[in-house]
Amino acid sequence: MGEKEGPNGRHQPTVDLLRELAASLDALTNAASPHAGLNRTDMRALDIINMQQGLTAGQLAGRLKLTTGAITGVLDRLERGGHARRTHDVEDRRRVVVQPTPEARRFGSVLFRQLDRDLDELMSAYSPDQRSLVEEFLRTVTERVIQRAEELSTLERKGA
Repeated sequence: MGEKEGPNGRHQPTVDLLRELAASLDALTNAASPHAGLNRTDMRALDIINMQQGLTAGQLAGRLKLTTGAITGVLDRLERGGHARRTHDVEDRRRVVVQPTPEARRFGSVLFRQLDRDLDELMSAYSPDQRSLVEEFLRTVTERVIQRAEELSTLERKGA
C-alpha cells in the first residue's frame, strides 16, 4: 500500500490523524461540559485556566480568539459556577489574573483521571527519546496551529 501524500508533499495520513485528534478533543469537551454545567467555550476556557494559571482576561481572550466582551461573559459564568475567580496579581496589584478554584481542579481531576492514566500508560511504552520526539512534534504542531489561528484572526478583524 503506497503512502498517501497531500498537496505540497505533506504526509496526509499524519495530517488526517491530527484533524481526527482535534475532532476527538472537541467531542470530549462536548461530553464533559454537561457534567460541569458549562458550555463548550466555558469548558475550554476553564481547561486553559487550569493549564496556565495566572492568565489575565485579555490573555485568555487571546488564547480563545474571543473579544474582551465575550471573555467577560465567560469569566462571569465561571465565577458564578464556582469554577474560577479573578484576583489581583501579587506582584502588580493593578493586574487582574484568573485562577481556577480548588473545586474546579478537583472536578477536572475526577473527570479526566482515566484519560490521564490511559495516556500515561500509552507514553510509558515509548523510550525517553521517543517520548521527547513525540513531545517536540506536538509542541511544534501546537505552535503552528496557534500561528494559523493568529493569521485567521487578523484577517477577520481586517474584514478580509
